Amino acid sequence: MTPTLTRRRALGAALAAVALGTTAACGGPAAEDGPVTLDVWLMKDSAPDAVLQQVNAEFQAAHPGVTVDVEILEWDGRDVKWKTALASDTPPDVLEMGNTDVLAYAASGGLTDLTGREFENQATWLQGLREAGSYEDRLYGVPYYGGDRVVIYRKDLWAKAGLTTPPATLAELRTAGEKLQAAHGGDFSGLYFPGRYQYAALPFLYDTGGAIAVRDGDTWTATLSTPQAQAGLTNWAELIRAVSRAPADADETNLSDVLAEGRTGMIIGQAWMVGSIGKENPELADQLAAFPVPGTAGPMPVFLGGSNLTVAAASPHQDLAYDWIKLMTGTRYQTLLAQGGLLPNSTSLSGVVTGITKIQMDAAARSWFTPTSTKWSDVDNAQVLMDMLQSIAAGDATVAEATRRADDQINQLLNAA
Repeated sequence: MTPTLTRRRALGAALAAVALGTTAACGGPAAEDGPVTLDVWLMKDSAPDAVLQQVNAEFQAAHPGVTVDVEILEWDGRDVKWKTALASDTPPDVLEMGNTDVLAYAASGGLTDLTGREFENQATWLQGLREAGSYEDRLYGVPYYGGDRVVIYRKDLWAKAGLTTPPATLAELRTAGEKLQAAHGGDFSGLYFPGRYQYAALPFLYDTGGAIAVRDGDTWTATLSTPQAQAGLTNWAELIRAVSRAPADADETNLSDVLAEGRTGMIIGQAWMVGSIGKENPELADQLAAFPVPGTAGPMPVFLGGSNLTVAAASPHQDLAYDWIKLMTGTRYQTLLAQGGLLPNSTSLSGVVTGITKIQMDAAARSWFTPTSTKWSDVDNAQVLMDMLQSIAAGDATVAEATRRADDQINQLLNAA
């Protein structure tokens, strides 16, 4: 999930024009005597050079004798490089990790427990990023920035259907989709929603109070077949049957093309897609807009992607690493990142975001994350949830039948010895 949230952004130009402010002291003095290098590994297309220069200048002014050395990694192949580095005697001090990456490295002992440390805006961190950085109720990854899905629509196609105002509820979303289909006919989808699109479908079960699974001690119990979860998945199934002509066995890989080609009036996509679709199709640049995915009452809970900042357990510069992360994740630099289009890590910073980033922030007010089990990747790799959704979308199983089968699979995988 996380790489796709960051790879396609081009934020350097957006923030290169942000003026570098005067430096101010942060944290305490370096604990080590003599020159020290703080090694920071960040991922491609996260913090732009202008922001890194500023944060490092401020940090180094507050820590005489310390030099920050930043290395930028590609998302592809990151696991191999992280595992090798964390197992060595000289790991990097600070590592940016995708929020779906943190759990495994925390469980393996490769990361420092940051639970006792204090961070600015900690009480208002985006819930999905907080959960992504936590393992067994301990903090290992500090929320860095986020990204979520929104409804992206074409204003020209909406105008032909007589639509002007974005819907605020799920019922209104269905009505808008039905009007779009009536206006354009044929195989046109009011909202193009492939059957295997799990990260857009699962919010429906959270919208009605459901969850994928819950933990009691060392035991996980899948909860897809609870009344709350079934109610949400029923809402999803009824919506896509009414307004989508997408295949039940397809995923989200071609959403941008379907919208650009005029085969749908709406998609649920990651916010950066607004810019990428407009860039690839200049004639549509002024015709694209977005709004939070509406739920039964207000915005629907979204799966929150993004990144967290971690400290290597074997880092010899623990306090310096903490000070650098504290600075980067505080109000000052989160504001600069927000001005470049990234979603800041705290709801308290909603006032500094505009445009598509403001829409993301509104949506992120209700967010969720996958079960924090070190075996969750087994569920993901087995495609349990996508198979469940496809069987419902295709009419091969009822919601009750599909969720019961998925619960059995999840229980076996999460509780395997």
